[in-house]
Amino acid sequence: MKEIVLSNGRFFVNIDKNFAIRDFYFPYVGMYNHLNSEANSIGIYVNGRFKWIDDSWEKKFSYCENSLVANLEAKSDELGIKLNFKSAIHKYSDILIHQILITNLTEEEKEVKIFFYHGFKLNESEIGNTAYYDPKLKGLIHYKGATYIYISSQSSNFEYTVSKKNHTSGSWLEIERGHLSRNKIVQGEIDSAWAIVENLKPFESKTAYYYLLVGHRYDDIVKLKNKVSNEGLDHLLEETQEFWQGWIKTKDRLLPALSKNIKDLYYQSLLIIRAHFDNNGAIVAANDTSIYKFNKDHYSYLWPRDGAFIVMSLDNAGYTNLTQRFFKFCKQHITDEGFLLHKYSPDGTAGSSWHPWCDDDENYQLPIQEDETALVVVALYNHYLNSKDIEFVDYMYNGFVRKAANFMVKYTDPQLNLPLESYDLWEERRGIFTYTASTVYAGLIAASKLAVLVGNKEESVLYNQKAEEIRNGILKYLYDEEEGRFLRGIYRDKNGNIIKDKTVESSLLLVHEFGVIDPEDYRMVNTVRAVEDRLWIKNGIGGLARYENDYYHKVSDDTPGNPWIITTLWLANWYTQVGLFDRAFQLINWVIKRKTQAGLLAEQFHPFTGEPLSVCPLTWSHSSFCYSIQKLNKRLIEDKTPDYVMA
Repeated sequence: MKEIVLSNGRFFVNIDKNFAIRDFYFPYVGMYNHLNSEANSIGIYVNGRFKWIDDSWEKKFSYCENSLVANLEAKSDELGIKLNFKSAIHKYSDILIHQILITNLTEEEKEVKIFFYHGFKLNESEIGNTAYYDPKLKGLIHYKGATYIYISSQSSNFEYTVSKKNHTSGSWLEIERGHLSRNKIVQGEIDSAWAIVENLKPFESKTAYYYLLVGHRYDDIVKLKNKVSNEGLDHLLEETQEFWQGWIKTKDRLLPALSKNIKDLYYQSLLIIRAHFDNNGAIVAANDTSIYKFNKDHYSYLWPRDGAFIVMSLDNAGYTNLTQRFFKFCKQHITDEGFLLHKYSPDGTAGSSWHPWCDDDENYQLPIQEDETALVVVALYNHYLNSKDIEFVDYMYNGFVRKAANFMVKYTDPQLNLPLESYDLWEERRGIFTYTASTVYAGLIAASKLAVLVGNKEESVLYNQKAEEIRNGILKYLYDEEEGRFLRGIYRDKNGNIIKDKTVESSLLLVHEFGVIDPEDYRMVNTVRAVEDRLWIKNGIGGLARYENDYYHKVSDDTPGNPWIITTLWLANWYTQVGLFDRAFQLINWVIKRKTQAGLLAEQFHPFTGEPLSVCPLTWSHSSFCYSIQKLNKRLIEDKTPDYVMA
């Protein structure tokens, strides 16, 4: 789990609970990770005594209000030292800045050394790295290929070293000894260290600066170094904070009566989403590499489904210029057949996948989740409603909407009037699912409306007709009268017989969101009751599990699964939609209680302890919170009840 994320849409870092940089991405948000979760730790040497910042320190984490500028505090009574970091990545230049206020908490004069350790694996490999001290630029440089990292401080009193690294030697060992040897160059599997040295009188405080520059060439580093010299690190930090605060303020649409707790997490969530939004259009699910230990992979991919949900919340918030980058990304990478792949790396290449291209008998099948194609069309229509940019719709129509809509029309079962088999949104099983069919219905309705906007009335009729056929198929085959609720889905056996999947599933809460039926329709009400009854964590912290017997990060057989942010908010959205605001506020308050000190939301939580599980933060969790608050804000305005305040 990470405590702080910093980003400018190209350069991204994660900072953990011990102030160590764990993930270091450039030149894409989510690609490449030049640390692969190895801790770039910080150590402190005071009058002959050394300590790494670890669990023995008192620590606090927050962001400056409405900003991607972080505040970190670490205090050691043992060393008699307090460190206050104000940290950011510059708003557009690839500069990471730590402004450090060092405070002597005792009556004793102190020589303080702050050591910064670097274990870079440039371009995700320890092979062929070089690190050296540059006397012209007065800093360390790590480089390999088209990646250069420069390290320095704004102080005349510093130490440095570069070293071969293994389990018995390296710069980390020199740090622990309290003195760096000023070794000049090293190559291969290496590490380095930089130290800021300050002398403090009793109870004195001093400010120091440590910073990193990142580029593709040595000349890039020189230009950034000149920018730092000419403008000053304090100015670069200040203008970055003011930029993000303006980014939030200019789009603020929330009712004044909504509580500060709601607003603070809403604004912070928008910023966390932006941090994970690569400038080229990919929105990565999460950059927390602590997930490595679970499946030897990560979440640093764009899932088109997640992306679609995320851009809907951004468009609703007013960031329509930003979201166009996502739609252009999808237009560029949709297949000629008209579907989007399972997931993508931030550079647009296909991401890793576990969906096979054939069945058990080696017959060809599409390894897709069809909701990922349908939802991007839904999101594009939502983009139009917020932007009224018909020129952008026209740009997207031929190269994306028509392809996707024609695919959805063709990829149907003529007997059932339902989409053909694909994988469910949890990427675990293949079949015909109520949720997926509902997204395809909504996608075709959206495509029909977009077709009208660009003057393609015949296609509009075709898409609308197929959508209504699918809706009829959903109500005929996927609502079960005996159960009195929607099924998770159905499967066909080898003889063509239909097998019902009666598992209670949280994504059924979205049937009304996609317009298949009204939220107050008895079929929707029955389904919501079943979901809340069977998936709510009754003997723990509360919250809603994904589905019955969910295995992913499973903690206990006494619960249906672990509570998730997104599923709990889906339930809140239904309560908002039917006007039961008290229950909606209760669920939103449950989410607010789950946030970290700095306002980050994980994917899921331990059902008894509340400990974050899986990745933190998860971009989809933050966008779901934004979407829920936007929906609630809108309904309160429509119902003329803006006096609602959540304690």
